[in-house]
Amino acid sequence: MSNPKLLKGSPRNFLSRTAEKCSVDVCSTGRRRRRRRDIIIMCGRVNARVSLEDVQKLFSAVKEDKDEEEKEEKDVKIVTWVNEGAHAQLRNCAPSETVATLVAEDEVWTTRFGLIPSYKKSTYDRKRDHYVAFNCRSETILERQMFNRCTEANAKDKGRGRAVVLIRGFYEWKKDKMGKQPYYVSRKDGELLCVCAVMDTYKGDDFCDGGGEILRTTSLLTRDSKGTRLSWLHDRMPVMLKKEAVKTWLTDNTKRIASFLKDDETTTHRGGGGVIEKGEDLQWYPVTPEMGKIEFQGDACVKEVVAVAKKNTQDIKSMFAKVVAKQSAEKLSQVKIDNAFAETARVDKEDEPAKKKLKL
Repeated sequence: MSNPKLLKGSPRNFLSRTAEKCSVDVCSTGRRRRRRRDIIIMCGRVNARVSLEDVQKLFSAVKEDKDEEEKEEKDVKIVTWVNEGAHAQLRNCAPSETVATLVAEDEVWTTRFGLIPSYKKSTYDRKRDHYVAFNCRSETILERQMFNRCTEANAKDKGRGRAVVLIRGFYEWKKDKMGKQPYYVSRKDGELLCVCAVMDTYKGDDFCDGGGEILRTTSLLTRDSKGTRLSWLHDRMPVMLKKEAVKTWLTDNTKRIASFLKDDETTTHRGGGGVIEKGEDLQWYPVTPEMGKIEFQGDACVKEVVAVAKKNTQDIKSMFAKVVAKQSAEKLSQVKIDNAFAETARVDKEDEPAKKKLKL
């Protein structure tokens, strides 16, 4: 039954209808309150500070030259970055901001985080539209129209298809009795994370992105974290590829995608299983709760801090002490009121004989 309070054209109603139709991981602001328990929010903030040099370094081949004192050298991978200047290089990147997206082995595009389908007809709203589908479930990607049409290879030629978002790390909030504590997850060796993604191109007259009328957007794939080292943090995690598997993801046949994402002994894709990261090469640590603010940026985003639950132990004790003191004050006040009523009743009882004599 529809909620009469949700108007037909309201942003909230648009997000609710789209999310229910596509069953994607969405921001909590886009769902009805009565369904909030069903929401899975995952990987909504990433460290998008990536340069062309970082990308070339990641995919450059290492070779040993034994003729020159066994020095290690690298065959530098030539990579082209289209519209690199449009990339904001944010350490605290939220949906609607830019990310570096690999669309071919040798080409990177700057896209916006949060997929908007090309068939979208309503007026573009940057603060609303990118939050509808910034994540998608890898288990059901082939079953949803919004994502199924973006699972083809050769995204570079079509402007729609499979891609790889390159990030330096991502943030996730751990919820417990003490509240929410953000953690920063990245690789131990400092290399970039290669996250499976799907991309689409939206064309419209109602916006201007970088001086043009084409908006390229992406959605990150997530998977069940059960059995991985990140299961303690969240029940979902991004689908992170080993760099050797990037080419397979970008170019393999669409029919083998389900097998590729399953990534176990039953896989049939090129290269076999073991191409998806399960956390063995990752590290994590708590960061400042200020990460919840989109405007919070800079080096402080990735600086390790003491977890809130440990840091605020004394504050919590003092908070409980204040509560106890308040309850005691309220109890004392109630006792005073009761005593006042009792005193009034006693005085009235003593005055009753005098009142009877007056009547007589």
